[in-house]
Amino acid sequence: MKKHLSLFVFFGLLSKAIFAVPEFYSLSKSIRSLGMGGAFYGLSDDEYALFYNPAGLSLRRSGTEVMLRVNGNVSSNAISGFNDFKDLGSLNINQAINRLEKHKNKPMFGNAGLLPYFVTRNLAVGVLLADTKLNFNISKGVSEIGSLADLQTEVADLTFVSDSGLVIGYAQSLFDSNLHFGANLKGLLRAGGRKAFTALQFNNNADIDLEPDKIGGTGIGIDLDLGATYEFKTLPFGILSRASLTFNNLLATDFSIAKQYQGAPKLVRTANIGWYTVFSGVSVIDNFQVLADISDISLGGENRIDFGARTGNLLKKLHLGLEMPMGRFSVRAGLNQGYLSAGLGMNFYALRLDLATYGEETGETTRRESRRYLATVALGWGSAPAPIKSKVESEKAIVPIKPVGDEIPTKKLNQKSDTPSQGEPQDSKNRDEL
Repeated sequence: MKKHLSLFVFFGLLSKAIFAVPEFYSLSKSIRSLGMGGAFYGLSDDEYALFYNPAGLSLRRSGTEVMLRVNGNVSSNAISGFNDFKDLGSLNINQAINRLEKHKNKPMFGNAGLLPYFVTRNLAVGVLLADTKLNFNISKGVSEIGSLADLQTEVADLTFVSDSGLVIGYAQSLFDSNLHFGANLKGLLRAGGRKAFTALQFNNNADIDLEPDKIGGTGIGIDLDLGATYEFKTLPFGILSRASLTFNNLLATDFSIAKQYQGAPKLVRTANIGWYTVFSGVSVIDNFQVLADISDISLGGENRIDFGARTGNLLKKLHLGLEMPMGRFSVRAGLNQGYLSAGLGMNFYALRLDLATYGEETGETTRRESRRYLATVALGWGSAPAPIKSKVESEKAIVPIKPVGDEIPTKKLNQKSDTPSQGEPQDSKNRDEL
């Protein structure tokens, strides 16, 4: 474990000077993944295979689940300024900047949504309901605005994206029992966009309006994910390992069906590489599950940085994670874009609670962290996976069963009586002794 910890520290220090990347408006993020530094593509064995790697459904070890998940995600700046941030839509830009100037260059982010889902081995169905992301940032304070000669200079911006739709995922092993393929089909409705506010609008008290026709637009789109996972069971380390390759949002939909107003932001087509290794547990820890991803490698689609087009060094796409299941509880840790993350999961079957914190890189040319805090509650019919056992442990757990008819005759049957049975001739006894 010391070796793994040193790798976490190494990559954390290495990423200090790497070019930053802004917010990435993905459809829906797994709180379990974010607690593990954003790594998940190599595992992806729960309902969030619908948004990560569908091939993981073929390797699912848990039972069938039908649950409703309620997600919430908020930045530390939005928490500290909650009373100001909560009614943002009712303010004008002048009022907002005066009230929130203390948060200048510290984006205030909030995210909430619902996910009813059904998942079993090989198959998952989820309904994304109003998964909404809201990001407000002030780049100029009141005194700076007053001295601006160019009134068209941007002083604040608001980004709003809301996703709903149906996602179906299926996976199966093909050609080889260790090779698994999966696909997600997504029908989506997206609303939102970005609005920049200028110094002129500040002086004219322009309203902050979240209506789609004011901030962007709406549209319907169809998209597709394809994933593949290969499971290694004979490597010289760990109980088992998996390597995965996933292509998400292959169609890079621009939500052009039933498009209204300016249209909603497009999806980003990405390639994602994942690795997952399980090590034997110790004491109360069932297993050590180690993950490493290089994810969100842009292959086209949305090219505007403000809507998630990925930029920067490849190492900014590196995510490292660790999960330690302990019965009904799980402890998680990781590195996301060089920032520490942590998470806790509690599974009571009909009720689940997950908590996490992670850092999101929001600067474009300088390193700037937005600390996020997440909580999710799931209600319904759940399940829990059993610990992964090594081959030796599995063999020990097998109790050999003696085949019928191969038993060695008992002593009672073989033992010769000193007294002949009734009707047995005495000379027969003497012959036996000879």
